[in-house]
Amino acid sequence: MANWWRWSLALTAGLVLALGVLAAPTPVLAHERRAVGEYTFIVGFLKEPAFEGETNGIDLRVVRTADEQPVEGLEQTLKAEVIVGPNTMPVPLRPRFRQPGAYNGEFVPTRPGSYTFHFTGTVNGLPINETFESGPGRFDDVQAVAPLQFPDKVPAGIDLQRALVAAESRASTALALGLAGLLAGVAGLAVALWALASRRPPAEARVAVVEPPRPAAPERL
Repeated sequence: MANWWRWSLALTAGLVLALGVLAAPTPVLAHERRAVGEYTFIVGFLKEPAFEGETNGIDLRVVRTADEQPVEGLEQTLKAEVIVGPNTMPVPLRPRFRQPGAYNGEFVPTRPGSYTFHFTGTVNGLPINETFESGPGRFDDVQAVAPLQFPDKVPAGIDLQRALVAAESRASTALALGLAGLLAGVAGLAVALWALASRRPPAEARVAVVEPPRPAAPERL
């Protein structure tokens, strides 16, 4: 009898714990929800928070607004691109494994700040031209990774690129200065050779020939 009570209490405690876990609030990703016709677009980053230099991408989910049913097959009718300032890059959409209506568009953000996702095409014949921009109240911007690096600070990709460009610029400047110096030296040597060649040799000194005095004729008696 005592064992039965123990088993009953253990089973009840396990059920209560399981229900508590199921009822606990789950973290909500920072995504933007937008009604587009009869559909709802849910857009954000695949990994949040998003950091520069780490593989990430577009997280797109599309459902029918009326019944929350996922819309499949949009990888064939929708195109996506990521925009940062004047830079634009197409990003192919791929259906997510075992998650109908969810699509991935992988890319590597290399700069912290605001990112824009642009979608064009159709959803079941409905024309789509929607732009989603990161920011407060929507989805998070890409964050700089340097403040989180420990113990060593590793330069981000954009910093390495800038350093490489600066090094190449310095090398080009040094090469140009070296070539200019070499050309100046060659020009100076040519001028010196020309000056030597144009000089006339000095006139040879003439040696005066002095004839010895002739002996006087003897006097006749």
